[in-house]
Amino acid sequence: MKKIILIIYIFLFAFSCEDYLKDELLSDISADYVFNTAEGLEGGVNALYNLNRNYYDNGQWNNAMALLLPAKSDLSFGRAGEAAFFARLGWGASINDTGTRLLYSDLWRHYYRLADRSNAIIEGAEALNNIEESRRIQIIAEAKVHRAHTYFTLYRLFNNIFVTTAPTTPDNAFDVPSSPSTEAEIFGLINSDLDYAIENLAWTTEEFGRFTQATARHIKAKAAMWQQDYQEAKLQAEAVINSGHYSLVPSTKAVFEGDMNHSESLFVVQYEDGVIGGSNRNQIHFNLMANYNLIDGAKYSNENGGRGGALLLPNMYLVDLLREDPNDDRDDNTYMISYYLYNDAENLPEGRQIGDTIAVYQQDSPNADNHRLWYQRQNPGVLKYFQEDGIASEVSSITNIMVYRLAETYLIAAEANMYLGNTAMALDQLNTVRARAKADPKLNIDLQTVLDERARELFFEGQRFFTLKRTNRLVPQIAQYAGNDNWHKQARERIMDYMKNLPIPETELNLLGPGYPQNEGY
Repeated sequence: MKKIILIIYIFLFAFSCEDYLKDELLSDISADYVFNTAEGLEGGVNALYNLNRNYYDNGQWNNAMALLLPAKSDLSFGRAGEAAFFARLGWGASINDTGTRLLYSDLWRHYYRLADRSNAIIEGAEALNNIEESRRIQIIAEAKVHRAHTYFTLYRLFNNIFVTTAPTTPDNAFDVPSSPSTEAEIFGLINSDLDYAIENLAWTTEEFGRFTQATARHIKAKAAMWQQDYQEAKLQAEAVINSGHYSLVPSTKAVFEGDMNHSESLFVVQYEDGVIGGSNRNQIHFNLMANYNLIDGAKYSNENGGRGGALLLPNMYLVDLLREDPNDDRDDNTYMISYYLYNDAENLPEGRQIGDTIAVYQQDSPNADNHRLWYQRQNPGVLKYFQEDGIASEVSSITNIMVYRLAETYLIAAEANMYLGNTAMALDQLNTVRARAKADPKLNIDLQTVLDERARELFFEGQRFFTLKRTNRLVPQIAQYAGNDNWHKQARERIMDYMKNLPIPETELNLLGPGYPQNEGY
């Protein structure tokens, strides 16, 4: 484990190590309590969920960390702000730029801290004597899903990673690896952890937001796709689909409504506004909405999607994918808001009425100011992070965040069955998702069909970068579609094959053992 993570961890828990600190304990909860009681370990598992949530809470740079993966795809247009720098590959494409030095370093540290604390809880639960076996198993199973998902994410981001099951202690704090783990070692641990969770977790939970057997199977299916084990991916995905515990909600409008505690949800990060432990407000939604308020006759309203800064937006490639089928309702004020309406009676332009569609600017206007203002004020916006009961004029908001859901499980199963030659089954599973969106069924299926459907259904949910990388389509898709034809398409010229792996920040690399390799190309 790299030194910086270990040192942070020691500072947080060293009050239990007499060789390090002898200060008076000022808290009623000590590390001894956390790792040597069932209640403490259960609290430690809760803390893992809180730490995992910090990924979305990191508010610096307009929540650029939470928006990093949507930005680094073929579906986004980076108009302004920090996330836009990543979308254009101005940041994060070399070891020396600001994005790599700061945000990627935060990203690396975040996940290794989460892995280390998962290790500590697993080891503590395995060693504890005075605990009911069912409680021990539940603690270990949830912590193992955290660890598996953490290492799986690190691998997909940084490639040259190391895995360990040993938690940090004063004795090993400055032991550092000199070489990355092999793919066999990485996926061996991921698969083992998920198998344990699948065997021991229930299909559902009374405490919404916890990992379940369905979560573990869904992640196992995703990991199997990376290993090109399509039979295993099919098995795990269809186990969830056919479990009887989960189903697609009837309409696309219902997927992201309320707290998302419904039959389609497999893992949802929990927030609650105005309560201790409910976490912080963020500006994720603000990034993803146009600033229509700057148009005469329009003002911020929840009906128009709340307040936006038009920083990272859906590009025309995504908009056109959703427009291919006029019946597809995923852009009808459900997943995406396509049009904004006049709603300010005091400032209505002449000839306009309340409820009319705003069409002041044109995306393809030859007038530079006109098309520039279209992107700022009329570009379609993403509603997947929208706080429906929020104050429309607020920059920040807070709502639960969907991470995994059954619609993706169906699309994983469809892709796996396609590779296995089960064409009829693959089409049935893909068309199940399309039918919910009122889109006509597809009659043929290939990889591009799957990628297009994943784009329509899962856009801006943080999965696209990983999917394109896994299928070796990241470079061609970004080279053809990133940004828009007439503005901010820099990523099309800048994308190179080596950029499929994020660079390991120099600050982190220097804390690893001599000769630890940077990713190729950096």
